[in-house]
Amino acid sequence: MAWIPTLLLTFFSVCISHTFASPALSIDEIYKHFRENLSSRTQVFLPNYSDYASEITPRWTTFEPPTYIIAVKPAIESDVQEVIRYAAKHRVPFMGTGGGHGYTTSTSMLHNGIDIDLGNFNAVNVDIKSNTMTIGGSVIFNDVFDPLYNAKKEIQTGYCSCVGMVGATLGGGIGPLQGLHGLIADALISVRIVTASGQALTASKTENSDLFWAIRGAGANFGIVVSATYRIFDSTNGGYALAADFLFPASENVSVFQAMKSYTRKQPDAFSISSAITWSSDLNQSVIQLSTIYYGDKDQGMIYNRPFLNSNPIVQNISVLPWNLLTKQNRFGADAVGCVKGHPHSLYSVNLYSMNILAYLRVFDSFSSFFLKYPELRATLFVTEIHPRGAILRIPDDSTAYPFRNTTAYTFFDFVLPDAKSSPTVDHFMQGILKVLGDASGNPSRQTYVNYAHGNEGPRAWYTDKKLGRLRTLKKQWDPQALFRFTNGINA
Repeated sequence: MAWIPTLLLTFFSVCISHTFASPALSIDEIYKHFRENLSSRTQVFLPNYSDYASEITPRWTTFEPPTYIIAVKPAIESDVQEVIRYAAKHRVPFMGTGGGHGYTTSTSMLHNGIDIDLGNFNAVNVDIKSNTMTIGGSVIFNDVFDPLYNAKKEIQTGYCSCVGMVGATLGGGIGPLQGLHGLIADALISVRIVTASGQALTASKTENSDLFWAIRGAGANFGIVVSATYRIFDSTNGGYALAADFLFPASENVSVFQAMKSYTRKQPDAFSISSAITWSSDLNQSVIQLSTIYYGDKDQGMIYNRPFLNSNPIVQNISVLPWNLLTKQNRFGADAVGCVKGHPHSLYSVNLYSMNILAYLRVFDSFSSFFLKYPELRATLFVTEIHPRGAILRIPDDSTAYPFRNTTAYTFFDFVLPDAKSSPTVDHFMQGILKVLGDASGNPSRQTYVNYAHGNEGPRAWYTDKKLGRLRTLKKQWDPQALFRFTNGINA
């Protein structure tokens, strides 16, 4: 199996000059104001500084990024307030950076702006007695694993350790534990948020409750969250889970897709599935990499994995892992590769409300032909996540702005572009693929999870008509100038 490391390189790689920033201000003036008016521990950087790249959180993908003329690394909450007030007054665009893992192309509309890097807001505080955890705005999933595991606690997370936890929460926060505990946003108790007016306030079910409703599903539109408090849970199964990784050749695609579909409507709350169609240069064909997680007894987990074991995997890796290491070690250990920043990833996505085998076979064949025609794009992944829905369906749909509790499967497509010339080719190809999957799965309007969005789908696809009316009313109240408009904006 010497070719397995090659596959790991692709598996889930699914993470200046002194011109004028506005009609009124030069970069020198902005820099001087921040140095003189922010707290002593706050750092201010220009892109040509030698330590800019090492001190400022980089964006996971380099494809169609925002551009900045200055970066501020606030030390305290009032610094964030001052930067927002100053930027709003002088019409300088800005955006907050937490974990840096976002990839929507809508952020490319920000030109010559201010990067508010929350890197100093990195604390993790676990309160065992109250079953709560409070984190800073830049904390990533990896930062919470050990503190929670050592306290015999857990919380919902996504699949990659390097994703910012607050950023994931603001879009809803799907993941393998959602069948037991709900979305990450469902565990959110309160936030400290700086709004467009520069006001810092607490949002919760009892304080600014309308804002709290909005940020759980559309949060990037309403402010910069500097800290968040979550409900945490006792460790499931003593803090251990059964992780199973499989590799299937193209000849087994029907059997694998049927096994996946069999769980879409009768999925155990503790059993989660993710798969990726990609190209194997060693086998010279498209393959399916599939991983499951079962938060429970090993013997029962093996029963749930039986349909995949019966589908003739050519590689299988099954082990019991502690919760704090699960994300890093499952999926053939692909987390390390997937968290590498600095590559041009272009992502597309669509929600599925049913799984259509014929559509999946059509997409599989289309990708196989695509890989043969464009070998430079063989690092592509077509990912399907089938998460259990038990806990999220027990929470009323109108309790948060998140609109997709009824989703059967979440899909996304990750293209690593060799150059800018590849983008139109990929985009044209993907329009057909998304139509096939959307039409066949009961989603002809191509609704998509906002955290997986490409950036061109539009507000109706990200937030749905059902939620948009209230969201836009709240947007007028909390951000009438639409300062927070660059990350899949409500009014885009």
